[in-house]
Amino acid sequence: MATGEAFTSEQLERLNRALELAQRHSGVRFGVRLGSVRGDVRLAAERILSTLVEDPTRDPAVLIVVSPEQCFVRVATTPAARKRISDSASGLAALTMSSSFSLGDLVGGLTTGIRQLGEAAGPAAPGAAAPALPTSAGSPAVH
Repeated sequence: MATGEAFTSEQLERLNRALELAQRHSGVRFGVRLGSVRGDVRLAAERILSTLVEDPTRDPAVLIVVSPEQCFVRVATTPAARKRISDSASGLAALTMSSSFSLGDLVGGLTTGIRQLGEAAGPAAPGAAAPALPTSAGSPAVH
């Protein structure tokens, strides 16, 4: 699926804003993958997640994988992010997103889930470099 295909420009802007705010607050890199996934979802999420950072063991990152056609949402975290975002916080964010998705609110669910995960990670460590943010009109963080 091409970047932004599922979203209007206004929806994409809302999603990009949520990603940027969560990243700036927490210092964690966030990404969203929307579309069908072939094979093992966990493995696919880990493979995509590894492209968001240079060193997954050192760099905190979160990937939200959503497949409306396959009716699933998965939150994947790098080992560095897992130290700051518990499995229960990830599960709660996934449940919140699923609830919104079931009501037909894809963007609202994603923005709420991103916000929850950013808050769960807590503020970035003082002096930590903020993750590089998208600079183009379309976000490379949304696949």
